[in-house]
Amino acid sequence: KNRRPTTIQLCIALDPPLPQPSAVTDLTDLSTKLHGQQQLVRRLTEWMAECSRPSHCRNRKFEPIGRTLIKDYVLACRFLTPQAPPPDAYNQSEGFSKEKQMLQLCRFVSLIPFLEDFHLEDTGGDDIDAESLDIWCTSAEFIDIMAGDWEEHATLLCNFFLHLKHEAYLVFGSGIPEGDTVYVMTKERVGDDIEVFFWNASRGKRYNSKDIHCTLKEVYYVVDQHNVWGNVQATRSIPSTKFDLGDSRCWKRLFNDKNPQSSFPQMDTVQDDIDWKLSQPREAYSEEVAKRIKLAVRNRLEHWRSREGKSLVGNEGATRKLNDVMRKMEQAAHQEAEFTEENLHAELETYLQPKSSTTGFNMTGFYVNRPFTDLEPILDEIYNADIHHAGPVVTDGSESDTQFAHTVYVRCFPRRILSVWICVACLSRKR
Repeated sequence: KNRRPTTIQLCIALDPPLPQPSAVTDLTDLSTKLHGQQQLVRRLTEWMAECSRPSHCRNRKFEPIGRTLIKDYVLACRFLTPQAPPPDAYNQSEGFSKEKQMLQLCRFVSLIPFLEDFHLEDTGGDDIDAESLDIWCTSAEFIDIMAGDWEEHATLLCNFFLHLKHEAYLVFGSGIPEGDTVYVMTKERVGDDIEVFFWNASRGKRYNSKDIHCTLKEVYYVVDQHNVWGNVQATRSIPSTKFDLGDSRCWKRLFNDKNPQSSFPQMDTVQDDIDWKLSQPREAYSEEVAKRIKLAVRNRLEHWRSREGKSLVGNEGATRKLNDVMRKMEQAAHQEAEFTEENLHAELETYLQPKSSTTGFNMTGFYVNRPFTDLEPILDEIYNADIHHAGPVVTDGSESDTQFAHTVYVRCFPRRILSVWICVACLSRKR
């Protein structure tokens, strides 16, 4: 059975076509951004010119600096340093594989709400400098704000991997659907080969570099704690890109024997310790959020059905069963147990058609797992699923032949980072 997800390829054309903007950075602007770091400005200027020299590289963006929340520009390397995850985010026991630990940490980071930079400083005015809105928060600031975009998610995950003493890099490039993006890159030895993996920290996904479904589509440059490598290969295809960073024909180093990193001042990390607030109550908070979401979902379902003159008949037994299933799904999603889609269907089929009965229910439904930011996106997703219209048209018998079950399960991690599961189902009695 093919387990690959269904994909749709979409091509959009503009008429008239718009010219593609050049990615070459204004070098005088670079000097302004890195005021007081003229040695670094000179070296960056040389490196960016070297990387952009091949004609196929001129639309790649080679500017490995970030603007912090306090308005300073710093080299990307300074955002990377080992940072310890909170203990409840991953299994630290010796028998637990590092691969599973990394998958757990990737999922944990993806549960931190995503927010693009322009929302941080949107004052509602028209005179907004787009570049001034491109903020790169430290990990401590990211956790305090409890929202961030590609840079913040990828940086935190990369630093977690460095804490595990695993080789990890930030990859700046172009992805689908977001455009300019940041991923984490790791390398694993498999037999005699080295396999490269890309981690989308914002979505909690991992891809092999040879996977044609990888959502990272082109690499501009790669960053670790000590250096930056510009990609000068002609190919844009990720499966065709070589990731031997020591090959000077494919990658141009910012720091080299002639320009070692140690000769540049201000190379210390900008990161501070993260306060995970481990004593903060979590169980009561997760129950409160679950209750709030469940009540809102029920109220909306009743409202949507009442507009068509239909009532909402609940099925408490199915609700309890779905809640149990959502707990198992959470454990599986966090690498703590095995529970597949096949297990899900088998459990529900057994529940819907008990051996002691000749009748049962057909079930139509769906579930969602997401971070928690607000109620409205959840309610919109349920409405768009059109589940409130499910079930047969009642022409005889009773409306109780069409019943609904909805459940909400919430798991709370440190700093009240939430994994929210919502499941809504319509049960129609078999005739």
